[in-house]
Amino acid sequence: MNETNDVFSSSTPLNIGIIGFGPFAQFLAKTMIKQGHILFATSRSDHSQLCSQLGVKFFKEMDPFLDSNNYDVILISTSILSLSQVLSSIPFHLLRQRTLFVDVLSVKEYPRQLLLQVLPEETDVLCTHPMFGPESGKNGWEGLAFMYEKVRIRNEDTCSRFLQIFRSEGCRMVEMPCEEHDRQAARSQFLTHTIGYWQKWILNPHPWIQRALRHLFI
Repeated sequence: MNETNDVFSSSTPLNIGIIGFGPFAQFLAKTMIKQGHILFATSRSDHSQLCSQLGVKFFKEMDPFLDSNNYDVILISTSILSLSQVLSSIPFHLLRQRTLFVDVLSVKEYPRQLLLQVLPEETDVLCTHPMFGPESGKNGWEGLAFMYEKVRIRNEDTCSRFLQIFRSEGCRMVEMPCEEHDRQAARSQFLTHTIGYWQKWILNPHPWIQRALRHLFI
């Protein structure tokens, strides 16, 4: 009996509202729609024509967007710089039910702290980083990493159903604290920049280095 309920629950469509409908959100939305989820969106730019083509209901203003539906999930897909301003513009009193807020920013500790600071206590919070994009995920998400931290989760069912979007596409699910994610990302970025610098130095050395090397090896 429990197994039947779990299967039914995971396959039940989610009402997902997306704040910030740029290229990355559009990329995620296509798979969510394919899986049968019901999507709504709002954004500073007018994406009404594209949303109409995708089957997403678009709102130009935040108030009617938030007041239009009983959202299971609100997905925040903004830039890091605009996150604080966007969160402060959300009229939380219009929420009709307890909602799971999810961010998909590439850094994690900053949005985690900001979401806990700004969101109402009764909302749930899931911080995520799909570590792929429109180019790397154009042929499917199989084996691609999806990092997440259950920051404040009371409704495990809704959280599980959202994560199932990525799990069912074959993503490599990585549960990790936001702080650890940023620490590992910083180390990776440092190595990338260092390797790039040394490659440039070796392949295109400064003239004085060229002269020194000639004295050493010629």
